[in-house]
Amino acid sequence: MAAYSEFPPREYRSEISNWWWLGRWRYLKFILREFSSLFVAYFLVVTVIQVGAAAGGPEAYAAFQDWMREPLMIVINIIALLFLILHAVTWSNLVPKAVFPRRRGVRLSELTTALPSYILWLVATVVVAGFIMGWK
Repeated sequence: MAAYSEFPPREYRSEISNWWWLGRWRYLKFILREFSSLFVAYFLVVTVIQVGAAAGGPEAYAAFQDWMREPLMIVINIIALLFLILHAVTWSNLVPKAVFPRRRGVRLSELTTALPSYILWLVATVVVAGFIMGWK
């Protein structure tokens, strides 16, 4: 029988840096994907501001456009776009890991499962570009 000890041994805990996730690409990609959700929220706020400016009339929308043409806003929007692309690609690649569709009892390949996300993304991009460019 073990003897009682007033000071039981503490378990060993190795020191872990706050930057542990920089050590492997998998972890870095995960952190960047999670961080990219801030830019998704940023674009949501910008879109709401844009709709409010459009509802405010031509002068308000012109002021919004002038604000968006400032060099700092252009840089911020380019960085945000890159993070949004990362977010969309990584989430589309996660679909096959979360959804397991089957056809005649056979599980579909990861490409077949992720492809509809990419096709939908392409269609949405073309439609939005059509509205922006004024295609008829």
